[in-house]
Parts: sequence; structure tokens; C-alpha cells
Amino acid sequence: MGIHKSKTDVIALTLGFLAFLSVSLKAQSLSLHVVHLPIQSYRLLAMAMDEDGDIWFGSIHHVIHRYTPSTGAVETIPLPQTTANYKLWASQCLAANRKIYILGQAYPKLVIYDRQTKSFSEESYPSPKPDVWFGVAHPDGRHLYFFDRGGVGIIKWDSKTDTGRAIPYHYKTQLPSFGRYDPRDHAIWCGIWDYTDGKYIPNAITRFDVESDSFAGIYYFPKDETALQPYSNPDTTIFYPWTLQGKMIPFDFQTKRWCKFMDVPEFGKRYGFIGMSTLHHGNFYFSLSTYNGDDDLGIDGQQYHFANFILTLDPKTRKFDFLTLDMPGAYYQIAYVLSAHGQFYATGSNILTPEGRIVRENRGEIIVWQTQSLKRGGKTRSRRSVD
Repeated sequence: MGIHKSKTDVIALTLGFLAFLSVSLKAQSLSLHVVHLPIQSYRLLAMAMDEDGDIWFGSIHHVIHRYTPSTGAVETIPLPQTTANYKLWASQCLAANRKIYILGQAYPKLVIYDRQTKSFSEESYPSPKPDVWFGVAHPDGRHLYFFDRGGVGIIKWDSKTDTGRAIPYHYKTQLPSFGRYDPRDHAIWCGIWDYTDGKYIPNAITRFDVESDSFAGIYYFPKDETALQPYSNPDTTIFYPWTLQGKMIPFDFQTKRWCKFMDVPEFGKRYGFIGMSTLHHGNFYFSLSTYNGDDDLGIDGQQYHFANFILTLDPKTRKFDFLTLDMPGAYYQIAYVLSAHGQFYATGSNILTPEGRIVRENRGEIIVWQTQSLKRGGKTRSRRSVD
């Protein structure tokens, strides 16, 4: 990512992600519970829920974690020694067909964990130079789509046969690096962003039709909003952040038009970076960071880091708000959010050292901030947040 010196920094700030397993258009406030996990780690990475309701977290520490949100139970599973003698990072876990698919960025193989046999295997990507950070699940529960930013663009994977094929990408742009399946449009909307020198410049979005497995239109990002009109239908609008400019850019996928930019409150004061969104019960949720383009220092004068609060947007009221996780004696940076089976989950890592310094790569306590209540005996603390 250009100016960022370590792989940790890159994965910390490149957000795209996630299969959205449950979407409702009725906005609601969240009653959230803090679940303390017996894990000391750098942040947990992109996650997915399996068929049994367990959540699988990625990690940079050569392990993955299985979390049962109804009880708070955690299982840590070491990743295998890889064929390329490569210290594998699990940038994202995806679940399909009782298996967990582990995306390892530039690692040249797809790593697969069979939940029944508790064994790992590897399969080759259909790509000359795979660089796979993120993917999404097909609504049929069998297929997955991987975003290969290094070689081919999108790979469709069959979890039954464990074979993949590259989808031809015919636009003359950089390859898509992330996307989201939107059931309202029966399509994956893919992002084409320029990460050079850590500037996160949005170039275009493209619609990928999951019925025909083909790209069906590209829409270049507007640099001037003078002629743009406000969005009119929240039920057909997607919201993209202009990450380092403090703007939200609506796109109406029905009329295929960009809409008037929205100013995001507190930008440049509390945070300098807006990540990608998760849609949950009609509201959009965005991770925030103090990163502002500098190689090391954030807007608070400390090492840049993700914030202990996330941005919310209610598209029906056009209202922005913040959900804040304020815990005494700790600072839990929140980077990844999941909406699954009607519940909301976010992971946080404590980056406040005993000396009172914020260190973004601190291996601190991990928590899950979730709407799902634990069964009796789990370790939780409740917080009600109104958005």
C-alpha cells in the first residue's frame, strides 16, 4: 500500500468485505453486549458465520478462531505449515458446505478447513498471480466469489467440488478489490479503488450479475458534485465513503446514478478515515480510523489506529450518528463488523498499554460487541446504544 511499511498496516486499513447474510430495511436501535474473549491478539480480521451459527475470525497470528456467540466459547485452531513455507495470514474466513475458506492475501493457494474432519487442505486458484484478501458468499450457499486483485479480478468457487474459475473482466481499469452482495439488486457491487501511497481514491464501481456470472456496467466515481441531485430512494441506494475526504457518496443502483455528496460529522476532529459499510436492519455501519494519510501519526497525534466508535447512517432520515464502546481502563479499536442471521457483531482489540499509550499493534484482550445475548454463564457486559 505504498507508504505503509508493514503488512499489518495494510490489512488494518484496507476494508472491503463481507458476505451480508441478513438484510432488513427496517431501521432500529441496537442493544449491544460486550463479550470478553480469552484471546490476546492483534485485531481479529474479517469474519463469517457458518451453518451452525458459529463465527470464524481471521488473524495475523497463524491461527483462526471459532466463536460461539450464544455462549461466548472460543476455539483457537493453528493454521498448518503451508506448502510455500509462508507464514499464512487469514485475511478473511468464509463459510460454505461445512467448510471454512481462508483467504491469505498473496499466498498462492486457497486454504480450506473441513469442520467435520478437522483437517486442512489447499487448492490452487485459477490465477497466474493471486492476491486474494476478501470475498463474498453466493446466496445459494454453495458458491463463493473471491476478489483477486493480483491476477484475474473475480474467481467463482464451487464449495462442493472445490474448484474455481476466473470470471472475465473486460473493463480497462484496476481490478476490483472488494464487493458486497446486495439482495435488493440480486448483484454484487464491486469497488475499484486506488490504494497507491495510502490515499484510498475511489475510481469506479461495477455491477456483477450473479445469475449470469458477468459484469454488467461500470460507473465512474464523480469528482465534481455540482450537477448531482440528492438521493431520493433509500431502499435502492448504496453508500460509499470518500475515505480521506469525509464525504459519503450515495449511488442509486436502480436509476444507475451518483447522488449529491453528504458531509460526515466530526471528520478531521475525531477521525480521518472512513471504512466500508455493513448493512444491518436498514442502517449502514462504517469503521473509522485516526489515519489521515500520514505514514505513522493519526489526527490525535498518536500512532494511527481504528477508533473505539463506529459511524452509523440511517438512510431514511439521512442522519449520521456514532456507536461508542467506552470501557474504563481500556481502548478497544473496532475494525470489522458482521451482520448475520439478524444479529450484529463487531470485534475490538484493546490497544491501551498499562503505561497509558495507544499502540495499534498491541496484542491486547479481544471483545465481541454483539446484539445476541449469551446463555447463562457467559462473561458479558451490556451497553445500550441508540442510533
